[in-house]
Amino acid sequence: MASVSTKGLRYVGETRNQTRHGYGVYKYSNKFFTYEGEWKEGKKHGHGKLLMSDGSFYEGEFINGEIEGHGYRKWATTRNTYSGQFYNGELHGHGVMTYGPGGSYEGEWQHNRRQGHGVLKLSDGTHYEGSFHNNIRHGEGSQTYVNNDRYIGDWIMDRRQGSGELRCHDGTIYDGQWRNDMYNGQGTMIHCSGMVYEGMWINNKPAQEAAEIVILGEQVIELQQGQPFTIEVEIRTAEGEVVDCEQNRRLRISAGFKHYLPNQGMPLFDLIEEMEETPIPTPYGYDIVAYPLTDYENLKEKLSEFVLKPSTAATDALTVVTDAMTADNVSVTLEEDGEGEADLGPEVAPSAEVPPSTAAETTVAPSEMTGEEISESPLPPPVDNRIVEKGKAEFLDVVLPPAPFGYQPFSILDITLEEEAQKKAKNSKTAGLANQLRVGAKLNKSIVLVSNALKFVNDLDSADEDEINMKSDQFTVDKLKDFKLSKAKREKYYGDLRYARPGEYVILIDDITEPPFLGFRLPTAFCLAKVAFPKKSKKVAKSKKDSKSSTKLAAGGD
Repeated sequence: MASVSTKGLRYVGETRNQTRHGYGVYKYSNKFFTYEGEWKEGKKHGHGKLLMSDGSFYEGEFINGEIEGHGYRKWATTRNTYSGQFYNGELHGHGVMTYGPGGSYEGEWQHNRRQGHGVLKLSDGTHYEGSFHNNIRHGEGSQTYVNNDRYIGDWIMDRRQGSGELRCHDGTIYDGQWRNDMYNGQGTMIHCSGMVYEGMWINNKPAQEAAEIVILGEQVIELQQGQPFTIEVEIRTAEGEVVDCEQNRRLRISAGFKHYLPNQGMPLFDLIEEMEETPIPTPYGYDIVAYPLTDYENLKEKLSEFVLKPSTAATDALTVVTDAMTADNVSVTLEEDGEGEADLGPEVAPSAEVPPSTAAETTVAPSEMTGEEISESPLPPPVDNRIVEKGKAEFLDVVLPPAPFGYQPFSILDITLEEEAQKKAKNSKTAGLANQLRVGAKLNKSIVLVSNALKFVNDLDSADEDEINMKSDQFTVDKLKDFKLSKAKREKYYGDLRYARPGEYVILIDDITEPPFLGFRLPTAFCLAKVAFPKKSKKVAKSKKDSKSSTKLAAGGD
């Protein structure tokens, strides 16, 4: 063993024939490298350790002065470590690289790059197993993402490209063509909602991308009370093309009625504020609140379980109509032989008194059943949702049932109309009372009613305004208490009590696919349903001649 020292370098170790041979320590002149290990004929050969001044090192096999064979390498700056095969000082062969920030690669290496088959684990939990080329994913491989999505298929230049299948953690499956890491080409997606799209894809989007729900036919449906109707819809692209590549989108049909805001001071103001539901905006210039909608068969089944009874709401609501008629000097004919029963004018067709399209806004309809009946009976079930097939769906035989007990818009509307009618009546008290006196005197009606009216008129001059209003209101209430309307009379003004009151309703078609397909829910489609009074059946009047002929035939005459 000898020690050799020269300018700029130092070796301490075994020698043979004046060359480093055996075990020794060699410090390089640049002071960055130090080698400690086996030597052979002046070259590093065998097992050794090459240290660097920054803390990095290699420990393993050397052959003829080069790092070659199996070894362990550590980089101080990145804290990466590698254990595996080396060739000519490079990572080459099979090895395991552990990355300082986290993650690892185990597999084949060529010239310091990942090449061939390997397993890459990233610090975020992403796991790839498959082919590598030039240090990146290339070829066939599978990758599991941090959210547990898994892709199995082709890779080109570190991107998913070619044919592959993606199974998402939420259950969505895409199987088809890829390009530039996105769905591109022919492919099938089975969405976690149950929707299926089979067709062409462009940059992660269907080539036939659904943009809207279109209601076919007339956008204003004219109906009579209780008349079922059918809504047909199509799913279309922004260009108006039917999306026939998708299946199983879920659609819901519902209805709504115009939302009325309660005025402060209304009897129901505080209660309604507490029960207020969120109004739904519409393209018709007003908001709506939900109104029930059901299948016609369901409504028929419900109606068969109940017998309609007069509702106290009908009598109360009549005050509005009568006050309005009195204020407008409409004649109220008292029956000669009745006991206070009133006939509200001539037989006028309902459509003339209340236009079908605005009936709900100009009349006050009674409840379809008594409060006890409705509270004890649930509403008919809503219409079942529909599944889109090849871009189309239809809702057959749906109908608007009677409103639920205490339906908010009707309650507010009734109170508002009643207040307006009373206000209008107060502005023409004298004229209205004079008309009642004239009619009553002409028909020689109850002396009590006439004398009360005369007394009221005589007191007008001496009473102050508040007293006049109070007496007028009391007179009107007393007068209306005598009105006894039959079911037929109520239906004359309020329509068929078994169905929704006449008026304008909004029909809505919603995309309720859950979760939304590709994160996008189609906007709601709207149309109007204008409910009119039912048409009266026309009675065919027989002539006297026909009547006589019938009599003769019945008597057996010639």
